[in-house]
Amino acid sequence: MNKVRHIIGGSDGWLRIKLEPGGEIVSVPEYLQVAVDGSSAGRDHFMVLEGVQKGKPASVTAGNLTPGPVPLRKAARLVFEKSKGVLLCGERKLHAITAPHNEIPDGSHPIQIPDFPHQGGRGYMTDSKYAKSWFFLGNGDAVGGLLGRDRYLHTGMISAGCVTVDPPDWTAVYEYLIRCRSNDGRTVGTLIVRK
Repeated sequence: MNKVRHIIGGSDGWLRIKLEPGGEIVSVPEYLQVAVDGSSAGRDHFMVLEGVQKGKPASVTAGNLTPGPVPLRKAARLVFEKSKGVLLCGERKLHAITAPHNEIPDGSHPIQIPDFPHQGGRGYMTDSKYAKSWFFLGNGDAVGGLLGRDRYLHTGMISAGCVTVDPPDWTAVYEYLIRCRSNDGRTVGTLIVRK
């Protein structure tokens, strides 16, 4: 019988796993849920249960999965007030921006489990070790490569149309969201965007 476990992330919240049978190496975020099939040759074999790799068989060096299920929080509900530059995250009011020439539309946006380490966060690693962990805002997969088309919740000092949180506040946002789940295998909650 498959045992539900979670990924133990590295110091930046990411772990590299091997997709089977092809052997492609991909990074997945900590707390990602997996179903362990078994272990052999020093590797744990599992099915990814959520995130962009959902439904794919994979393996990782033994010792990189939690010994049991990890309690997760219910889906998050964040509110971004564009005109005030305020992101309401739990009980906290944080400074955030969007690009005035390409601002994120008002309304409800699903917040997805981080998809891959984003190199755009490298310059902020001294402010938050999770600076490369970005949460895609939308349904399906991010398109990629089209500046301003994909919307993310991330840290930084400038925005191309995402919701960009001040670097010193990013660790608190990340640590709150990474353990939230909407029970759909893709999202951690919802972002409500207002004028």
